[in-house]
Formats: sequence, C-alpha cells, structure tokens
Amino acid sequence: MPANLTPQYLDAETRFKQSKTIEEKIKALEVMMAVIPKHKGTEHLRGQLKSRMAKLRQEQQKRPTLAKAEFLYNVKKEGAGQVVLVGLPNSGKSSLLSEITHASSEIGDFPFTTQRPVPGMMPFENIQIQLVDTPPLQLDHTEPGFSNLVRNANALLLMVDLTDDPVFQTEILFEKLKEMKVVPIGEGSIPSGEMGQVFLKSLLIGNKCDWKGATERYHSLESRFKEALPVVPISTKEKMNLDAVKQEIYQLLDIIRVYTKASGKEADLSEPVVLKKGSRVEDVALSIHKDFSAKLRYAKIWGSGKYDGQRVKRDHRVNEGDVIEMHI
Repeated sequence: MPANLTPQYLDAETRFKQSKTIEEKIKALEVMMAVIPKHKGTEHLRGQLKSRMAKLRQEQQKRPTLAKAEFLYNVKKEGAGQVVLVGLPNSGKSSLLSEITHASSEIGDFPFTTQRPVPGMMPFENIQIQLVDTPPLQLDHTEPGFSNLVRNANALLLMVDLTDDPVFQTEILFEKLKEMKVVPIGEGSIPSGEMGQVFLKSLLIGNKCDWKGATERYHSLESRFKEALPVVPISTKEKMNLDAVKQEIYQLLDIIRVYTKASGKEADLSEPVVLKKGSRVEDVALSIHKDFSAKLRYAKIWGSGKYDGQRVKRDHRVNEGDVIEMHI
C-alpha cells in the first residue's frame, strides 16, 4: 500500500534534514509523527520515526555529561603561551610535566593514569610558559573537548616511548591528530591544507633514552621525522636533556622578549614584554595601553638598532632582547 505522504509531512521532513541541532530535529520529527497518515502503508515508516525519536531523546539526555566533559578540557591560557602534551599510554607526559613545571599530575607505571587535563607553569628564564598534560590518546575513542584543547593550543609536544617502536607510535599520533584536523609542523612556512585544518608547531620527544636499546630506536625516529619536526631524546627518570626541552619549547612559540625603559633610567630586565616574532614598536606600545599607542610619536632603541639609542618610527620591527624607550 502506498504511503501517500502529505505536503505537511514532506515539508517537516525537509526541515528535519536541514536541522543542525538535536532540538530542531526533535521538533521536526514531532510534526512528522503528528501529520503522517495512519494506515498499513506507513506502519514501517512510523516505526522508523519512533526509533529516531528515541535515539535523539537519549542523545539529548547525554548532553549534560558531554558538556561537563568538554568543560574539563577548557583550560584557560596563561603565561607566554600554551603548549599541550600529546602521547599514547605510558609515554611519560605526566613525568615531564611534573619535572619541568612542578605541577601535580598523577604518575604511574600503568596506562591511563592521567584522566583529565592538568596545567602547569614552566619557568623559562624570566617568563612562564603553560604546559598542559592530557589523558593518553586512545585508538578507538577521543574524549569530548580533547580536539578543541589541542586545536586552540599555541604549540604541541608529541611524546613517544623509546622502549617500544617510536616510529610506529609517532605515526599513530599523526593519524589521530589528522582526525582532529591538526597538522604538526616544524620550522618554515605553513603548507597549504584542507579547509578547517590547524597547523601547529610541534616538538617530537623520545622519552626513556636511558633504557637499553633506546639509542638505536631514537636514531630511527630522528631519521624518519627530523625533516618534519625537531626531535629531542630525554629521560624524565634520569632528568636528562630537560633544559634542552625548555629551550625548544620557547622556540616553538615564535615569541620574543623586549624591555621598556623610561628616559634617563635603566630597563627592568626581569619584566619583559612578550610579543610574537615580527612585532613592531607600535605593538610594544599597544601592549602597555591602547591610548599610549595612539599617542606614540617615536621611540629610541637599544639592541637591534644601527647604534644604541637610535631614534626609530612606530613601524620599526623589534627583536629579541631589544630595549625600547617610547616618547609621546
């Protein structure tokens, strides 16, 4: 028997297909179920509509749980930049976080010790950089909110275990990041990509380099990925190469530190202004106050100028370690 669906039903069906939220889909389904003809020819279709409605209601009830999970991954950025640690179970992310930030991230010799993101502040010379440990990636599941945390980071640390096959582990990390539309990159220009892709400067870390056979496995890791990313071997247990990691993390962020001074006074080198590479004098002024930037006439610069105290315009590009004296 033909279904003989009414124009009202077909219109509601179109709205259902175009709906973007669960609430919109449920409203459209309610109309479809109300106006569908009740006869033997629509019996199977009515059953499908009821099943769809039940699944949507179930999903709607789960949303508070999903929202809570997403909230856990909403880590406010602090310091000079946010660097997110990504790795498979037992790669040593939590140990690294604890060693270089002194944050309290649960550590264990068993998988999935870390159950939620754990932020910590890493001191680097006269600035602080935020590191965020994350639950280990799973092959068959990604926690709600995980991809947003990664995509919004300023840079990534990809950690692998040198007691196992580090090349295979890295390929898995790349694949999981690809699912999140995240592409780890090293130095150089950003390549062209697909719509929605995020390119993040990343450091590849091989942990447990003190173990037997780790040196050979590290060399295979380095030879496979050194053209794409900087690669560093470490041992969190023996505290090997941790200072090198800190230096690399600073380089990942593409930032510079400059200092300001008042006329006739020395600069305070303990309080840098942190800016992106390529910033100009006017950006330094803006970091102090927007009104200050608007009134800026010129500046004097010590460091990257042709000579100390050189008078420069507001569009002069500043470099790491410059001291700037601004005049309004």
